[in-house]
Amino acid sequence: MEDRRVLVTGASGFLGANLVRKLIALGHSVTAAVRPTSNLWRLAGVLSSVRLVQVDLLEAENVRRIVQETQPEAIVHLAGSRGHPQTLQQRLDALQTSVIGTAAVLEAADCCDVRRFVHVGSSLEYRRQNRPLCETDPLEPDTYRGLSRLMASQLVQHEAAVRGINAVIVRPFSVYGPWEAPHRFIPTLIRAALAGDELPLTAHPAQHDWIHVEDVAELIALLLHAEVEPGEVFNAGTGVQWDNLAVVRLFERGSGLRVRIRAGAHPPSPADRPCWVADMTRCRERLGWQPRWRLGDGLRHALQWWGARCDFPCGAVLA
Repeated sequence: MEDRRVLVTGASGFLGANLVRKLIALGHSVTAAVRPTSNLWRLAGVLSSVRLVQVDLLEAENVRRIVQETQPEAIVHLAGSRGHPQTLQQRLDALQTSVIGTAAVLEAADCCDVRRFVHVGSSLEYRRQNRPLCETDPLEPDTYRGLSRLMASQLVQHEAAVRGINAVIVRPFSVYGPWEAPHRFIPTLIRAALAGDELPLTAHPAQHDWIHVEDVAELIALLLHAEVEPGEVFNAGTGVQWDNLAVVRLFERGSGLRVRIRAGAHPPSPADRPCWVADMTRCRERLGWQPRWRLGDGLRHALQWWGARCDFPCGAVLA
């Protein structure tokens, strides 16, 4: 893989910060684009190895200026709204970030002849199915987050078809690993295990295809140079789904810790599905790629990583 100048939007986020580390390790020259209000805690230790730029993606002229100044050969577009919007203002913000922000980055990429544009969408773009989801399945999201991400992905495919932008789309499933937000399921599970607290679970277990963030970063890095069709889509999953209780039991077996569960104490998420798993055939056949991390190994690694954080209970024990 040749070294490239890569601009990463949303670089201060969970996946963004892990991707930045992966690209640095591969020898790429990285420009990390973040919002002016971003908390940079996830980029601790690598800020001296990147060019950091602050930009609001809704300001199209500033986006174009930064792309012209940094001259990236590739752009990885990760910036997007977080969580599931509940209020009108949150929904409007999600649409602006996903659609207008993506349009601004695409426009800049086209004007500056960027060689590869990797857009990171979401598995929530798909319609619910009772089988593994493949990239050609219908796109009928039933969450507002999925809808906003789909609109951005369709914009990318439109620009790939009409303007010839060399774009590819990645749809991650349930990503976990280092630098994940502490309130998410696996960090919460680890915190409950270390502190002896109860872990609230939903009454009706939902399925998730858990993929380690290092695997997703590796796939994105591969797509910087892989031969793909303009606008082509690739799932980022493992092909195996787990309900939350099964994840808890797997964690217990691997760690020797016990977790007290309170079933029905956690409200369901809008994204909960009775079946939610990736069909990874296209990645295997087109790219020769498959994830390296098994969930049991990933949970043990997460326990070590979170246990070493000073703001986590019993961190000194596992440091």
